[in-house]
Amino acid sequence: MERKTFNRALEILRFVGIGAGVYLAFANRGGPVEQFRTMEIWVVLSLAGLTGIESMFFAAGAAVLSGYSASGFQRQSGFNNLAVAMTAIFSRLFGWGVYADAAVCTVVLVFFTLSAGNHLYSALKEGNRTFRSYSRPLATAALLAATLPIMIRALLNVH
Repeated sequence: MERKTFNRALEILRFVGIGAGVYLAFANRGGPVEQFRTMEIWVVLSLAGLTGIESMFFAAGAAVLSGYSASGFQRQSGFNNLAVAMTAIFSRLFGWGVYADAAVCTVVLVFFTLSAGNHLYSALKEGNRTFRSYSRPLATAALLAATLPIMIRALLNVH
């Protein structure tokens, strides 16, 4: 399989995972905390987990699609994303609770918001006119609109 094709498949899996998480959260008939915890694990593993895997093992294809060059910094960012995804799993396995889940989710949302800003900056100031440079800010805005209300409701309803 061509490098870019596999990276595009990972991109689709990210969107499918996030969509599944949001759908399952709304389908969950439990309270706001259960809805958030359902959504959070899907969002974090889809974004941080798959991005970490992509950065570690499929960096060349990711670099082509993003218009950046593969580097040690990309690998280091991949380690960070994998660490965040693993922390979400640890939180769930060890029962650290909704506040730990919210902290991990917040890190992911802040990082990907900053990353979207970087993509937009790269497009506007550096001439990097790839699809990702423009789609990331729009996708991040949609991500925030879908996830923040669920997270906020959960945090306001923790007993």
